[in-house]
Amino acid sequence: MRKLWAFVCVIGFTAFWAYGLAILAALFGEKVFSPLELVFCLFGLVLGLYARMRLLRHTPSMHGRRAASRARLEQEYMESAQG
Repeated sequence: MRKLWAFVCVIGFTAFWAYGLAILAALFGEKVFSPLELVFCLFGLVLGLYARMRLLRHTPSMHGRRAASRARLEQEYMESAQG
């Protein structure tokens, strides 16, 4: 399930940046952008953020575990270095 949400996240943010940059180019250029591009841009942003939140929900939290693991490894190293 995580791979699916990661794929959806990438697709959503790709649509956001592609249509967002097209809108920016149209604003500073002579081309007029259509409202459909704005809808796609906003839809990509919402889809990307939603998929990112779903992806974070399925990913285990590592808060505190890495710091404790690193401290334990450093302690074991220091003990082995002392002899």
